[in-house]
Amino acid sequence: MTYSAFDPFRPPMLGAEAWLLVMNGAGWRCECTGECGRSHTKTGGRCGTEHGRSHRLAAVPADLLASPFQATTGAVDLVAMCVTCQAGAKRVATKAADLAAAENTDQLELFDLTGGDAA
Repeated sequence: MTYSAFDPFRPPMLGAEAWLLVMNGAGWRCECTGECGRSHTKTGGRCGTEHGRSHRLAAVPADLLASPFQATTGAVDLVAMCVTCQAGAKRVATKAADLAAAENTDQLELFDLTGGDAA
């Protein structure tokens, strides 16, 4: 058995059809438009990373906090993202979710549902 050289355009073993659909739809370019926390101003507001030998794009859920199960069942939309944007977007989304959860906790403390002193 002979092994061929690395081929960046070969789809992953799992989810090849979905990956190809996402990459073709994205024009083989990262679809981040600032979700990672960067403005991408030098490339017209969209990340300039293109899929190729030095950068491989992944088909990831548009909602990076979605469960892997939702992504594999097609329950969420997929987008093409480079590793840098994916990590940044995940960090931004996690921080926003943590802040929202903290605000909800603060609001719940306004109400005393125990009827006074809890024994």
